[in-house]
Amino acid sequence: MNINVELKNYIEKEILPEYELNDKGHNLVHINNVLNRAFEISANYEVDEDMLYTIVCYHDIACHIDRETHEILSSERLFADDNLRKFFSEAQMEVMRDAVVDHRSSLEYVPRNIYGKILSSADRKIDIDDYMRSSMGFQKNKEPNSTDDELIEHSYTFAIKKFGKNGYAVKKFYVKDEIYENFLKELQDLIDNKPAFVKRAKKVLANLKKEF
Repeated sequence: MNINVELKNYIEKEILPEYELNDKGHNLVHINNVLNRAFEISANYEVDEDMLYTIVCYHDIACHIDRETHEILSSERLFADDNLRKFFSEAQMEVMRDAVVDHRSSLEYVPRNIYGKILSSADRKIDIDDYMRSSMGFQKNKEPNSTDDELIEHSYTFAIKKFGKNGYAVKKFYVKDEIYENFLKELQDLIDNKPAFVKRAKKVLANLKKEF
C-alpha cells in the first residue's frame, strides 16, 4: 500500500480507535484483514489506493450504533467527514460513499462501482475458524446467557443461511476471488457433515471463551 501519509495518520488517529466499540467480528483485526484482502484483490484492477484504503477503514465504523443499518450509517459518516475533502474531490467522496453502502453480502443489487465490488469480496470470511469465532462471538455479545450448544447451533444455522449451497452470499461474485471460492467449498463440506462442524466449533469456542 502506498497511502498518503497525512490521510493515513488522520484515519489511524481519529477513525480507527472507534472500532474498539464494535463486536469482535467487526473490530480492528477485521479491518486489517479486509485491508489486506482488498489490496490483494485490487492488484487485478485499476483503482486509487487512497480511496480504497479510506473505504475499507470506514465501512464498519457504525456497527456499534446499529448493526442492521451499519452500512448506511457508515457511508453517511464517511461522506459527512469534511476532513476527507482535503484529499478527495466531491465525485470521489460520492464513489466512496456508494462503495460503503454496497458492501454487504445481503445486497439485493450489484455494487455500483469497482470499489464496492472489491470491498464486498474482501469483507467476506475466508477462514473457517474465523467465521466460527465471529458468528459465535457476535451471538454471545447479543445474547450473553447463551449456552455453548446454542452458540454452536447459531453458527451452524447461520452458515447454512449465508454460505450454504442456496445461501445469499454464495452466488454474488463481483470480482475474481479463488480464495473465497475455496472457503465456500470447505465450509459447505462441513455444513453437510454437522458432527464435524460441531467438533470443530467446540475447539474454536474453547479458545474464544478465554476472551469473554
